[in-house]
Amino acid sequence: MKIGIDLDNTITASSESVRFFRVLAHLLRSEAEIHIVTAREPGTDEAVKAELREMGIEFDFIAITANKKRYVEDNGITIFFENTDEYLLNVPEAVLVMKVREPGNFDFAAKKWIGSSKTTRMIE
Repeated sequence: MKIGIDLDNTITASSESVRFFRVLAHLLRSEAEIHIVTAREPGTDEAVKAELREMGIEFDFIAITANKKRYVEDNGITIFFENTDEYLLNVPEAVLVMKVREPGNFDFAAKKWIGSSKTTRMIE
């Protein structure tokens, strides 16, 4: 099993999400590869590693890429945690996707998901 986890607004969506991913990565690391997949600026690997260490997030690989779909495909990721719909659009159907709710994709006051016409099809 290979698990991909976005960093910004997925791991860091809330204090509870940091706690969840800390426990998840720790418990699954003996059975799965943990890939942190982030669209941060290239060359920020050391800063990302330091941030993950500070949060207590265990990992096997860090990928800094704007093309998360390609990384997921090329590295055989089977489960992918992400908060941004655009990164999920072309991920292979066989990949189990876990979308993290956070203020950038969910309006907590209106209790509605936020999406663009590119990523959302209305059913009403």
